[in-house]
Amino acid sequence: MRNSLVVGLAEVKWSVLPEDVLVAFSLGSCVGVALWDPVLKAGAMAHVMLPSSSRGRKPAENGVDACRISRFEKPGKYADTAVEYAVRCLTAIGAEPSRMVVWMAGGAHVIPGFTLPTGDIGAANIRAVSETLKRLGLPEPRQDVGGDYGRTMRLYVGEGRATVYSVSRGEKEI
Repeated sequence: MRNSLVVGLAEVKWSVLPEDVLVAFSLGSCVGVALWDPVLKAGAMAHVMLPSSSRGRKPAENGVDACRISRFEKPGKYADTAVEYAVRCLTAIGAEPSRMVVWMAGGAHVIPGFTLPTGDIGAANIRAVSETLKRLGLPEPRQDVGGDYGRTMRLYVGEGRATVYSVSRGEKEI
């Protein structure tokens, strides 16, 4: 029996349970990032809202407390902190970044005619996630990004597969 774990806005969740499905709903300009280690069969997912924390945070810690955060923090809010945190959570339990499979979905331009002074937020989120993945030495993601429609992303932890669903295009594996 499958157990859905909803990854809410600005959240990061991870699991090693084969029945778990990590799911991020309503990915418009937000980007869902999923990581999976095929040896441990462990996965993580982030629901990224914005491109950069720009707070100059210190590099990620390692060890047992790597996934501990205060109840007020939202590590998934920014691309840089979300991807680092997801990797930290998985490596804390023995995952290896070099063997991780990566997926990315979302980053749409969902409000035609609306652009921030810094540009399209969906495109900026896609760039920021891609740059962070590269900086951390992770492989190129399998992806379904851009466009002008929202998506739902799922990571099936026990199977190591990710799907994307949209009302206009149905469900597909990425």
